[in-house]
Amino acid sequence: MTSTNLQIGALLLYKSHPAKLIGLGDKIEIDLLFQAQSKKVRPKDVTCLHPGPFTQLTQLNYDIKDLEEARALLSGAETSLAEIAELVFNQTSAAAIWSAWQIVTTGIHFYGSPSAVKARSDEEYLEEIEKRAAKKARHESWQSFIERVAEKTFIDSDRVFLAEVENLALGQATESRLLQHLGRQQSRENAHALLLELKFWETTFNPHPQRLELLPDNPREDRHEVSECLCSAAERLDLTRLDAFAIDDEDSNDPDDAISFDGKRVWVHIADVASLIDIDTPADHHARDRAATLYLPETTRPMLPQSITDRLGIGLQETSLALSFALDLDARGTILDFEIVPSRIRVTRLSYNEAENLLDTNPQLTKLLALTRAHREQRLRAGAVEIELPECKIKVCEKRISITPLPNLQSRNLVSEAMLMTGAACAIYAQKHDLAMPHASQTPPQELPETDDLPPLVGMYAKRRAMRPGRLSCSPLTHFGLGLKAYIRVTSPLRRYLDLIAHQQLRRHLKGLPTLDQSQITARIAAVSSTSAQIRQAERLSNRHWTLTFLQQHPEWQGIGIVMAEWGRKSLLLVPELALEVEQAITGNQAPGTRLLLSAPRVNLPYLEVFFQTKVLGQ
Repeated sequence: MTSTNLQIGALLLYKSHPAKLIGLGDKIEIDLLFQAQSKKVRPKDVTCLHPGPFTQLTQLNYDIKDLEEARALLSGAETSLAEIAELVFNQTSAAAIWSAWQIVTTGIHFYGSPSAVKARSDEEYLEEIEKRAAKKARHESWQSFIERVAEKTFIDSDRVFLAEVENLALGQATESRLLQHLGRQQSRENAHALLLELKFWETTFNPHPQRLELLPDNPREDRHEVSECLCSAAERLDLTRLDAFAIDDEDSNDPDDAISFDGKRVWVHIADVASLIDIDTPADHHARDRAATLYLPETTRPMLPQSITDRLGIGLQETSLALSFALDLDARGTILDFEIVPSRIRVTRLSYNEAENLLDTNPQLTKLLALTRAHREQRLRAGAVEIELPECKIKVCEKRISITPLPNLQSRNLVSEAMLMTGAACAIYAQKHDLAMPHASQTPPQELPETDDLPPLVGMYAKRRAMRPGRLSCSPLTHFGLGLKAYIRVTSPLRRYLDLIAHQQLRRHLKGLPTLDQSQITARIAAVSSTSAQIRQAERLSNRHWTLTFLQQHPEWQGIGIVMAEWGRKSLLLVPELALEVEQAITGNQAPGTRLLLSAPRVNLPYLEVFFQTKVLGQ
């Protein structure tokens, strides 16, 4: 609009405010009505509503019936402010035009700009009324919800508002309107804390697997995948004459290994999963997507369909299908010869405690213990680093939490060493036959601390801190921590995808079929590395969650804590009976190895923190 089209006293619209023109020029001077302020602006920044002149601007009252009649008369048609003013107020004065514009800005009956106004049609009008009624209802619901939040309660209809808080707490959103309203920082932990305050979440709810996108999820059952494909019954070696012992935790439901001694050789029998799941079959893709079985105190998410575990789990059938590894060792634990055969075995399942009681009386177990000890001693001579820190088994059943320390049993060490022997022998076999495999390795630390003068647990912790992370690759590199020149994990194909890959390679090699090359193995390692890391993190965080929930449920708990290290103003404490590590400020900067009596736990569950009252007991 140019100044030549305007005259002194005109009613103008400037940034949604009414104004009166009081001066002309390159810039026009306006008086902002209702604000007692004048300013100079460009003509193009204003819209003329009424040519004027006028002395005083008031907003005229109107009857809603007149407004509805005017809308109905003009239904769906283009109109003007002057026409609306004439129909509603029977005049076109500046006050009537301004009042008509206010009617348009409400957007109920009319909508548009000062130069292009349109009357809503009957359908548009009803839709707008419904929309505004819904908005009003939502606003009233929100206000009522906020009042309930202040009282630390909620009702079922509030779930629509709390859903966004829950999404933030689960890492599925980045912000929450409620947290913003309450002036709280937008974080998963704060969202978690609020849901606990409102009792929307129970303290027993574990959010960590869902945050890592690991639950809920189960592998699909594909019945066509469970027919044996790489080995006929006639090709299997019948080893049912041997006593085969599947030694595991009492509640294990996916046993994948057993051990035997035939008077000369050690036999390690592994579930023959690759006989049912070949490379790039649907079940193989499912297993690759999951990377490993997720073990949580409250549930398990298996890597493979239950039908496969039921069929191939060692000892779950009268006879079990296995890929058996025969190891010929000398008295010093050196592997002299190695053979791999598909087999059929008959299994006795034992818990670690049951096996422990048989080590001195069962000849096979006694010999197996001696041979695995010899292999362990050989690894130690080669520089293996043993780190024995407390471990616990945490189980949750119907919200009841049990935490059981795992004793350092000979039977557990026997099984663990037999699996290491098998992995070391498979690495030798793969190199001999130029077979691409996923190798596990570990480079030496920059410096391994001297621990002879440290308390045992403090020394173990210092060693653990010094160790470097392991890595997976196709290269047969040294595993420093195990004291092995090369190592392949091959003993858990029901539970770890790369173990299954190793089995697929071995089965195809034995059958004379094409195997994967190094680039294909490397691609599969890369495909599962991220998910495997997420699984480890979910298990670690879940164990801590349930341990702290246990302490929250037992405020009377007391126990021993040991100072492991000092970090600035805080000390790292180890609670052996809970296998729990805690950072906490301790009065007096107690030296590593100091024993403390811990009591009165104060738990901050969303942040996975706990603080104890402490009393120094000495070293």
